[in-house]
Amino acid sequence: MRLTELSGQGGCSAKIGQEDLAAVFSGLVTPAAGPLLVSAEGMDDAAVYQLNEDMALVVTTDFFPPPVDDPRAYGAIATANALSDVYAMGGHPLLLLNLVGFDLASLGGDTLREILEGGGEVAREAGCAVAGGHSIRTSEPIFGCAVVGAVHPGRVVTNAGARPGDRLLLTKPLGTGVVLNAHKQQRVAEGTLAEAVSVMRRLNRSAAVAMVEGGASAATDVTGFGLLGHAHNLANASGVAVRIVAETMPAIPGVLDLIRQGLVPGGSRRNLELARSRCRIGADVDPLLLQLACDAQTSGGLLIAASPSGTDVILSAGVGAVEVGEVLPRRGGQPSVELV
Repeated sequence: MRLTELSGQGGCSAKIGQEDLAAVFSGLVTPAAGPLLVSAEGMDDAAVYQLNEDMALVVTTDFFPPPVDDPRAYGAIATANALSDVYAMGGHPLLLLNLVGFDLASLGGDTLREILEGGGEVAREAGCAVAGGHSIRTSEPIFGCAVVGAVHPGRVVTNAGARPGDRLLLTKPLGTGVVLNAHKQQRVAEGTLAEAVSVMRRLNRSAAVAMVEGGASAATDVTGFGLLGHAHNLANASGVAVRIVAETMPAIPGVLDLIRQGLVPGGSRRNLELARSRCRIGADVDPLLLQLACDAQTSGGLLIAASPSGTDVILSAGVGAVEVGEVLPRRGGQPSVELV
């Protein structure tokens, strides 16, 4: 049995929608204690807890159903995706714990072993220790990680520091949600799938290093809420507006044709509905590019806000960054995100 046949939606398309989460969290009191530098209030990528004047811990977790049928690739993608939250905060991962939901009776131990081996390969590449984990029996496979990283308290990058005049950079091409949905339906070319897997498996480590060297004002990783959804979180946390230029967005080769064929996952369609209600969409924006901007990414790139000089540093670092927009002052009554 194909792994993707066992899940309704794989990868970050399985995330609960932003509006639904906001309704659940409304009025919910989340206890905070000690020197918590970054909490859940700003919808940031990870929590940051200061230990001393030289070190803070970056703590996060991420898991999802299988986005691909290859168990080793599944493990690698899920691990890279979880590590990305630490990189988005400007930190480096120290250790991780595997989170597993699996039915050994139906799928067998060899499949689970391959998932864990794929995740271990990416963890070794990141220099991150695998320190155990937890498993339960589930009919739908689930895999991911809880990750602990480190960052200097004075060099934490959050989603709340973007300033008018900053440029916006994206470090990976878009379209993984569409490609994975087409793969689930067995309607994607082998080369397109292989490229998407390569993108998702790639760590954001080098991009994070360049981001810190360039003195980035703010950052977030782009996952299940799509580019516009994560840009919305960054803009709101920073008290600014952002403008994204549709024609500059990088895309995985072949993905626009898949969108044209209607191979868009449910998570991406929900993102589009939300974007239409709270973003300003230019009348001339190609509908295919609008859907791309809302595509639910799995293990996507970093969305970085940096000054013009910092932007030059990041672009010259050779980490695949592309300039996709700019940060503007917030104007009362205007949407915080526009796509032109």
